Amino acid sequence: MDRLKMIINILLKSKAPVTINAIAEQLEVSNRTIRNNLTAVEKFINEKGLTLKKKPGIGIQLEGPEESFHTLNEMKMSTYISEPFSPQDRKDNILKRLFMSENTITINDLAKELYVSDITIRKDLEDVDLWLAKFKLKLMRRQNYGIKIIGSEENCRNALANLIVIQIGFDKLKGMLHYDTSAKLDYHTLNQLTGLINIDYIKLENIVNQAERSLGYKFTDEAFGSLVIHIAIAIKRLQDGKDILLAHSVLEDLKTKAEYRIAKQIADSIEIHYRVKLPEQEIGYILLHILGSKLQENNIDDLDLKNEGEHELAVIMAKEIIHIAQKTLSIDLSKDKQALNGLILHLRPTIKRLEYGLNLRNPLLDQIKENYPEIFGVAWISNTVFERYLGKKITEEEIGYIALHLGAAIERQKKGLSALVVCTSGMGTSQFLAVKLENHFKEIKIKQVISAIALKDYCLDDVDIVISTVPLTAQKPVLHISPLLTQNDVLKISSYIDSLNKRPTHSIINEDSIQIAIRYRDKENAIHDMCSRLIEKGYVTEDFEKSVLKRENIQSTEIGKGVAIPHGFPEKVCRSQIALSILQEPIPWGNEHVDIIFLIALSDIDALNSAEVLKKLYKKVDSDDFLDRLKKAQAKDQIRKIIETINQ
Repeated sequence: MDRLKMIINILLKSKAPVTINAIAEQLEVSNRTIRNNLTAVEKFINEKGLTLKKKPGIGIQLEGPEESFHTLNEMKMSTYISEPFSPQDRKDNILKRLFMSENTITINDLAKELYVSDITIRKDLEDVDLWLAKFKLKLMRRQNYGIKIIGSEENCRNALANLIVIQIGFDKLKGMLHYDTSAKLDYHTLNQLTGLINIDYIKLENIVNQAERSLGYKFTDEAFGSLVIHIAIAIKRLQDGKDILLAHSVLEDLKTKAEYRIAKQIADSIEIHYRVKLPEQEIGYILLHILGSKLQENNIDDLDLKNEGEHELAVIMAKEIIHIAQKTLSIDLSKDKQALNGLILHLRPTIKRLEYGLNLRNPLLDQIKENYPEIFGVAWISNTVFERYLGKKITEEEIGYIALHLGAAIERQKKGLSALVVCTSGMGTSQFLAVKLENHFKEIKIKQVISAIALKDYCLDDVDIVISTVPLTAQKPVLHISPLLTQNDVLKISSYIDSLNKRPTHSIINEDSIQIAIRYRDKENAIHDMCSRLIEKGYVTEDFEKSVLKRENIQSTEIGKGVAIPHGFPEKVCRSQIALSILQEPIPWGNEHVDIIFLIALSDIDALNSAEVLKKLYKKVDSDDFLDRLKKAQAKDQIRKIIETINQ
């Protein structure tokens, strides 16, 4: 709720005059801020048939006909008052003004527009600068000249697309776009979007719909909305004389793609409907977003894997990711054609996004990480596949989408625990027990209820567990319970089910992997020595060192505060282990000097348990106290105990 609405609501609820000081205290702002806002409040209520009565020394109060008060109370104020006044809204509005303005804007102009002081705007600009830095952009500020955003046109467009999604919301965009008839459009959202970039979106939607038909496949709702936004931004920026620059080699490569014809078709339609001619560079830019768009997966069981051509890499990588999931989770996905084909269809545009440096937004990322951390951990391990075949790491957004595919496969794998019930207390008691078992445990499916005598002739091949009211032995696990299924019996069965999902663990750091006050010449010398010690103890294979160096070449692993965390490929690890070296003197490592090195050897077999420890370790190394205690420790057992505190 913005401040104007808050002030008006306070005045509407009050039967007596209210002082400016009282309003300021309630909204936790200064008296001056409220006085600045009253101009806009007064203008708004005058339009609704009310006046703002100011009584010196007493306060302010709304006056007017009863029907005007009733009308104002019934209004959805947010529909009528759109000026942003919260810190987040101010930041978004400043960004919008800077992106949409062809000229510089002064701090004073922004302060007047947003009804705040120059000092407040200066503080807001610090947050704006931080946000722009994520897109490799920055603010240029000159006294008596104004403020403007500087950076590459491609980065400006990516940032603007993100800003639009933030201001409108992806759920609204999905509701607004991807319909065949304009009657289904959400016009409130459409007006918001038009307020950001004022073009005819219905025509643009039809152009993208036609492109889908020409391509022979449909985009996901998110991809459809993203493509519309990027094309709208391209049109607006071209109208402002700001065109994209693609490397000549990239453009020539894009022109060889079969989809280039569709991008050209979009460009021709834009020229007809919007009177904007797109040069080849812009056509290439549109093609980039087509190639990087996620596709709908309605018929993935029918996906033809023959003659993959340029998509062969997606098939290879998908199979490796499935293999990692199988080993890590101890499940069999070899017959799950839907899992493999779904991943292949997802990886095709993913590879293009990585190849051309395109970003993917994942609105579900936080929910995936919070609700399915185990599956997200398995997907995170798949990063090694991308490093091996593409020499690049994937973002958390991409990892989140892979986690969804793996999660769907795991859900399909879930099946009830098939149980044979052995009972000697008569048919009535036996059926009562069977019903109680199925009511308490939805994952248990009762195959049959038999007597103990009949057990010797019963084939147990299709049974996972025997639940018996009498002590006995069988070829399958046996749980002995009471015929009345007591609370202790419920706990016993629950404990058994839980145990099926537990995996053996071992210490992830041992004293023989710790070195104190050691000297290294350089990074390569450190990696060689630490890897050699892990090889000698049988934790990793001979090729582990090569994989660590390969990863270092992709991206240096210093993380600040004098710490480096190099790591190798999981398939080169026999048993997970962390090696730690605390140096006498710092050595150069990437753009920094480091004196604490954690060498990570993470096996994909027990990666989930290890990954949780590593996540905690990353948090710990951000603590100055933790690092100081490591450096001051005199013995390996002290260091091991310090590191073990990460689980506390």
